Amino acid sequence: MDDRNLYGRAIEPDKRGRHKTFSSAIGAAFSDLTVERNAFFDSLADNWRRLFPDQPARPGRYEDGKIFLYVKNAPTLFLMRPRLPMIRRKLAALPGAPKKIDLKLEAHVS
Repeated sequence: MDDRNLYGRAIEPDKRGRHKTFSSAIGAAFSDLTVERNAFFDSLADNWRRLFPDQPARPGRYEDGKIFLYVKNAPTLFLMRPRLPMIRRKLAALPGAPKKIDLKLEAHVS
């Protein structure tokens, strides 16, 4: 067991977690809290079950022009991959759809 910090001693920067400074940790925390708003994504999230009633994925978030679809586990993610082109074509036909639809899959439990 590594007890370098057991008595309050500072851990060397190269042995810290993903953030080297406190300010980078705060910046990452704030960026995690911000939510990018997009009218097309909001409409998609509201109508997902009607558009794709048999799909085990659901819209999770919109970030940097990408639509992230959440699935419950890795096997479902594997099964959803071949369906992405069909979902992309159906989304492109919707009113207000962006010119380029970038879909990403992520496994999320909830």
